[in-house]
Amino acid sequence: MAETSTSRGRLRMRWVGIALALSFLWYALSQVPLGDQLLLTADRGDGVPVTWSAPLSLETGNWRNSELKGSVEFPGDLGPPDELRALLPGLQSGSALAIHLGPEGEGTINSTALVKVEVRPGLGSILKSADKSTLPMALLALIFATLLVNTRWWFLLRAAGCSTGWLSTLRITYTGLFFNVILPGLSGGDLARGYIAARGHPERRGAAVVTVLADRVFGLWAMTLVALAAVSTSGPRFESLRLPVAAAAAGLTLGWVVYTLEGPRRWLRLEERISRLPKGSFLVDLDRVGRNLAQRPKVVITALCISMANHLTSAWAIFWLAQGLGENLTFHQILVISTVANTLSAIPLAPGGLGVGEILFGGLFRMAGGSWALGVGTSLAWRLELLAVGLIGGLSSLLPGGRKLRQDFRAAAVGKQPGVDPLPAKDARGSNLPKTSPE
Repeated sequence: MAETSTSRGRLRMRWVGIALALSFLWYALSQVPLGDQLLLTADRGDGVPVTWSAPLSLETGNWRNSELKGSVEFPGDLGPPDELRALLPGLQSGSALAIHLGPEGEGTINSTALVKVEVRPGLGSILKSADKSTLPMALLALIFATLLVNTRWWFLLRAAGCSTGWLSTLRITYTGLFFNVILPGLSGGDLARGYIAARGHPERRGAAVVTVLADRVFGLWAMTLVALAAVSTSGPRFESLRLPVAAAAAGLTLGWVVYTLEGPRRWLRLEERISRLPKGSFLVDLDRVGRNLAQRPKVVITALCISMANHLTSAWAIFWLAQGLGENLTFHQILVISTVANTLSAIPLAPGGLGVGEILFGGLFRMAGGSWALGVGTSLAWRLELLAVGLIGGLSSLLPGGRKLRQDFRAAAVGKQPGVDPLPAKDARGSNLPKTSPE
């Protein structure tokens, strides 16, 4: 009865998360116009500029070109402000416009110079004008980033005494990415990876589980450090981010210090408090393994370096996606955006950060001087590439031995505890993880 109630509660929370994700995504997309908009700014003579915008229908060129031809439509009998009508005689609905977009936002309409001329693309124009040649580069960078993630976990498994083949961990990592796609909320396949690792190493069950937790912590810690370095060396546009990013990086670093040093642990009575929790003896075992990893400088430095390489590679993937959509932000700016957005998206407000990531990318692109629409488009393109990598993981689960792997992931998804029903079989590399040979 209790198990049924728990399952219902978990299902309810999943639906709440999906509802939140859809709400966030709706808000992000509601800020993106469906059609192109023409934005003009002119001086009305007293030094105070006037700004006017209207839907734009392009006949030649697209928003990425400097020379365009099109027309605007006005609702009802309304027309442009008197100041603009004086500058552009005869301007009315359907008027043919020759648009020139110059540097620094300057431009002309029908050879008349204005303070600012801007074409803001709608979602349809962004997708139609995307440079498809950048997608393969972004996908390759993302695949390399996942290989780095797998290498970090493989390294932590070995450091914890759970010797496992790199290819074995790779298959589990990619299957986790697949299940993260089809079962939103299974964050990065972490729960399933811990379940399978514990089953594969029954004699080191706690150590196997700790490696998954440590893998996530090192990844997040490294991301805040990369974000701090990027924000600290960026221009004034990101100045408001420096204090919160520094606080996050300092908080995680302080947490590592407190966790590893005997004095703070004794003062906080950490082991005593952990032992009082439900399943305290098991948690105490986890704490000992985790502390052993955290106190080894070689392990900490190596895991952080691999993580930083992963975040830099992911930023390159996002940079190429943004470039392909037409955003001209620098890699340095994209590095700030990707690390800050991905750090905040890790907060479990919605499955996979759906909707949250789009709002963050849109807002941070705008903060950097770019476009909200292109930020949202880049985030959606990033999700599509993650989906493509997840489908690669789905193919790996169809290889010989994949049926057992799929069963393990489904078991983890419904909340089974790690470490039950141990697998005694070992593969050719001495690992107790599920075999990759035919069943």
